[in-house]
Order: sequence, then structure tokens, then C-alpha cells
Amino acid sequence: MGAEKRTRASRIGRWVAGVVVVLLLVVIGAGVYARDAWQQLMANQAIQKFDWQGLHLSLDGIRADGFSLVSSDPARPFAVSGSGFVLGWDWQSFSLASVRIEQLEVEIPAWPEPAPDGSGASQSLSPEQTPAWFPDTLSVSSLRVDLPRETEIRGSLYVEMAPDPAQWRMETTELWISGSLPDSERSGWRISGAEGRIGLAGTAGVESATLEFLAGSTLQMDGVSSPDDGATFALGQLEARPGGSTLEAGYSLSDRSLKTMRLAGPLAIDIGTLQQANLKPQSWSFEGQLDTDLNRVDVRGVVKGAAGLVLDVDARWPLAATPQLTVSGELDGSQASRALAGTLEQWPAGVEISDGRLSVQASVRLPDTGPELEGKVIASGMSGIVDRMAWTGLDGTLELSLEDALVARTSELQLEQLNPGVPLGPVSLAGSYRAPLQALAKGTVSLIQGHAGFLGGEIRVKPGEWNLADLPVTVPVWLNDIQVNRLMTVYPAEGLAGTGTLQGEVPLVISRQGVQVAGGNIRAVAPGGTLKLPADRLQALARNNETMDLVVRALQDFNYSVLNSTIDYDQEGTLNLGLRLEGSSPQIRGGHPIVVNINLQEDIPALLTSLQLSGRVNEAVTEKVRKLMEKREAGNGEN
Repeated sequence: MGAEKRTRASRIGRWVAGVVVVLLLVVIGAGVYARDAWQQLMANQAIQKFDWQGLHLSLDGIRADGFSLVSSDPARPFAVSGSGFVLGWDWQSFSLASVRIEQLEVEIPAWPEPAPDGSGASQSLSPEQTPAWFPDTLSVSSLRVDLPRETEIRGSLYVEMAPDPAQWRMETTELWISGSLPDSERSGWRISGAEGRIGLAGTAGVESATLEFLAGSTLQMDGVSSPDDGATFALGQLEARPGGSTLEAGYSLSDRSLKTMRLAGPLAIDIGTLQQANLKPQSWSFEGQLDTDLNRVDVRGVVKGAAGLVLDVDARWPLAATPQLTVSGELDGSQASRALAGTLEQWPAGVEISDGRLSVQASVRLPDTGPELEGKVIASGMSGIVDRMAWTGLDGTLELSLEDALVARTSELQLEQLNPGVPLGPVSLAGSYRAPLQALAKGTVSLIQGHAGFLGGEIRVKPGEWNLADLPVTVPVWLNDIQVNRLMTVYPAEGLAGTGTLQGEVPLVISRQGVQVAGGNIRAVAPGGTLKLPADRLQALARNNETMDLVVRALQDFNYSVLNSTIDYDQEGTLNLGLRLEGSSPQIRGGHPIVVNINLQEDIPALLTSLQLSGRVNEAVTEKVRKLMEKREAGNGEN
């Protein structure tokens, strides 16, 4: 019994030993086969050097601590080195099942040269047929590829290798590509200093790829300029961040060409400096969505300027046609004032907005001949300051167009009140302004209607057209139904009173030196009215002059049937009135009719300053005028 057990154990031992020997022979044979296959591959691919370090054979496959190889073909130079190499067997098909590499480094110092036949075609970057001994899968935990033009690839890679190379499939969870692009020009637009660091995750085949941009991906450019060397439009120090966007591409590895491409998804852009003739240079930022392919670039989102301007933007750029841009935005109160003053080169000095809302809508085209614009500016309940005047309740729409000239037009612009010290309002305007782009202040004003309430009556401007490039121009102004009692209440003196209605014509002469009036006239409407002027305001006229003493006493209580006055106003701000009164005073000759001729003079800027300091405009204007006066007095003190 014991002998039989020992004999059976001996047979089992010899059988196991035989199996082990066979398996070792198979492994060795497979290793020899793999070695021969690698040697054949090296010969076919012109590999100059191939080394293994720490090679281990086992039933699971081949392991190596490290390896390296170098191509000897100058037309297709490359070098490969790696560590943590594991090659797994598939015993059912006696083939290589998988290759795993912990760290792989590839260096390609130059792109493959054209084919030797002189056809100019480049050699394909993929084999025509997958060798039978190739593994089914290849995975690289840490990949580093150095390409021409200092382009680098870093990350992980998983490759499925089918018998047909056209069915090869690559996958990555994180692959970073960094490098630079040559300066380029498309339809006259120039891009310079482009470089980037792009992170990708997704799949790619021999002919197509679908990849997602990872957070932290950036594309930077030194500059983007319009076809006129950036005179119309230029961007400096641009950085785009497409993290979260998806890229779908079709390509050919044989000639390294891009056949189709679509990039869509979120996009953030920072611009160090945007330069355009009508905008102040400043930094801008954008957050929105990008949708682009080989023929177009579409972008929509929100643009923010350093000065505070915030706009919704929809840009469409057909690369072979004219870029178009649609812009809209709403600004509230003081935000509008700061944003517009810090953004627009032609924003009027001294204009401040405190209340209300400003809406902007514009469509811009950027052909080679220069920018074209159609837009609207809509004011709703806006108030603020213009220089030393307060304005309230601005409502209306201003339509803008820009091609060979800037045109601004309105069918009706309403202003509740304009107050330089004496309030005017409501004000209503309808007309247009057209100016060449090179001289926006030298355009042509076309007025359809212009009128304003004033002292119980109205000021009306005669419709007409005036060319500001051909100064001076004369603008006829009519005064209708001006109430004398309202006029007396705005003058900063006590004891003034009067009744009656005035009308007249005032020709405003506008020149480069300012505004003046020459030969204006104002008169009372029948049946006349009354005047009561305090004696202390007229004592200087009566000094040592009996006739003027009579006039002073008469004007303290005067009933007039005729009031005529010439009006002249010079560029220094002096108003001269040549006043003629016909009527009577109960204090003079028992009410006997008399005629009074008197010349009066007033410093209008000083009068308005007095009214502004008295608080008759608003606190903001009063404070502004006070600071100007203090600054002027300080300057005079230094002199």
C-alpha cells in the first residue's frame, strides 16, 4: 500500500515537472519570437539602437525596468525611452494581450520629411497595417512627448490597437499640450505671438477625435490686429480659457491636415488692452459661449470693461467674410456716467449722470474699408449735471449710424428740465447730427423742432441746418409768452415785481470763441403791464442826475403800455439791454404819460454763479461751483 502511494506521487511529480518544463519552453519560445519580431520591426523602422534594462520573463509575460530606442532614419527621427514596462500574454491565442508602461518619453525633433519621390507628400504617421504580434492595448500612466517648435505633450494615454490601423482608438483622462504657433494672417487680420497650454480628455482615432478642454487650459496671443495694421482695431495681451468646451475634429495623419473641426462650449477671455479710435485704451474681459469651425467663429456672452461698462455681446466672424458684432446693455445712474466717461473718447467733458437708466443697442460690421454701425441709445428718466447745469427727466431714443460718417438722429428727445440757474423745461428736440469720423465736432446740425418752456412761456428755435465746420453760424431763437412776474422772481434781489407778457427774437451767433447775441429784440404784448423796481437797485443811476432821479422814482411803480428792448450779449458774458418804456407812474406828474429810455448791463456768468451758489439749481451744482470758486481764489492767491 505504501509503495503504491509513493509510486503515484512520483508519477504526479514527474507530470508537474513536465508541464512546467513545457510552459518554460513556451515562454522562452514566445520571448524569442517577440525578440525576433522586435528585431524585424527595428529593421523595418530603421531603429538604430534598442536597449532593455532589467528584463524579466514569467508566465504572465515580460517585465522590464527600462528600455530605450533611437531611429536611424534622418527622414523620420525620433527617440523613445521608458520605465515600468509590462507585456502581458494571451495564452488562448498565443499573442500579446497588453502593454503597460509607467513612464514613457518620446522625442521627435523634426517632422517627417517629404517622400523621396519628390511628390511633396509626407510619410504617414500611422502604419499601413498592424503587425500581427502587436498587443491589443497599450496604456501609459505618464507620457511625455517633445515635438518640433518646442511643443510638449504630457499626461496619460490608453490605446486600443485593432488589426486595421484605421480602427485604432486612443483615450486619455488628462493630456496637456503646450507650445506656440507661427504668426498668421487670415482675410487681412493678423495674429501674433500665439502660444498655449491646453488640457484634453476624451478619445481620438486615426481620422477623428472628440476631446474636452480641461479647466486650466489657456491660449495666449501677443496681439490681434485689423487689416489696416491695427489702426481700426487692435488687441494686446489676449488670454483665452476654453475649459469645459468640446472639440470635434476630423483630420488626415498622412499629410497632417485638419479636414473638419468644431469647438463649442464655455469661453473666458482677458484682454490686456483694446485699442479703437473711438474708445479709450483699457483692459476688457469676456465670459460666454464659443461655437467655431474652420469657416467661422461665433461668440456670445458678457463683456466687461475696466471702466465699468458691461455689455451683452453676440459676435459672428465668417473667416472669409465680414465680422459682425451685436451689442446691448443697460446702465443705471452714476454707473452709466463713470462707465461711459472712462470708455468713450468723445464723451463730453463735464457730463455726469446720477439717476435713470440708459439702454444701448448696436450692430457693428467690420469690413476692410472701416467699421459700420447701426444702433440706438434709449434714455429713461435720466438726470445729472452738464458742466454747471442740472438736468432732469431725460427720455427718448437716439439712433446712431456709422459708415463714412457718424450720424445721430432723434424723432423726439424730451428733457423735463435744464437748470443753469434759471430753469428751462420741458425741452423737446427733433433732428439729426452728421459728422466725419476724423472731426466729430465739425458736423452738420439739422433741426426739425426745438423748443423749451421758459418763465411761463417758451423758447423756440427756428428749424434749419448749420455746419459747425463753417463757423460762425447764426441760430434764430424766438421768445413767446414770457411772463414778467416769473422773470422778476428768478432775479436774486428783493422787492422786484412786475406783470405782463414778452415776446421777441434773439439771434444766437455760435463761433469758436463762444456764443454771442447781436441785434436781439424783445417787446411787451398789449396791453402791457407793471414794473416795480426797488430804489436801492437804481440809486447809482440817479446820482447827481435829475432826469435819472425822475426815472428811478417812476420805475418804483410804473404802468407800461410799451416795453421794447434791444439785446446784445458778448463772448465775455456781458448782457446789454437798451430798454424803452412808455407809460405812467402815479408818483410822477399825477400819472402823466412819460417815456423812459435806459441802458442796463448785467454780467450773466456772475449772475448764474450767484444763482448756483444760492442753491437754486441743486446741491451738487452748488458744491461744484463752490469748489471751482475756491480753486480760482487759491490760484489768484498764489499769483
